[in-house]
Amino acid sequence: MSRTPGATSSPETYKALIALDGRLAKSLGKVLYDVVKLRASQINGCAYCVDMHASDLERLGMPTRTIHGIAAWEESPFFDETQRVALAFVERLTGGIDAVDDALWDEAGRLLGEERRTDLLVAVGTINTWNMLGITTHLHPAP
Repeated sequence: MSRTPGATSSPETYKALIALDGRLAKSLGKVLYDVVKLRASQINGCAYCVDMHASDLERLGMPTRTIHGIAAWEESPFFDETQRVALAFVERLTGGIDAVDDALWDEAGRLLGEERRTDLLVAVGTINTWNMLGITTHLHPAP
């Protein structure tokens, strides 16, 4: 069964999500935002988004080993403390919302500042929305 993609069925909402993506990429930086998007997409099982964000990270110059390491970031030596805080937010807020404890909240504030910490929360919610759209409308990466 074919399902209409969100860009076609609700173009105004799609444009709003694109604009929000642009704002979040500007605030967090493209690399950090794509790291967040890739990890959430891995957790959610959105093949389309996993392919897209891994490819985006390659284009941004992230080494392949680091991209693969996102799936096991807690055990990987490839991530700095800001990326680790962002990935911890993704882990707690994707695939079943869990509380962000005070220590993680404070660390994110120290590393990102208040505005970027809030933008990180919105970023996790936004990629989860994109994943829902992709999975529900059966988007798949090109072979």
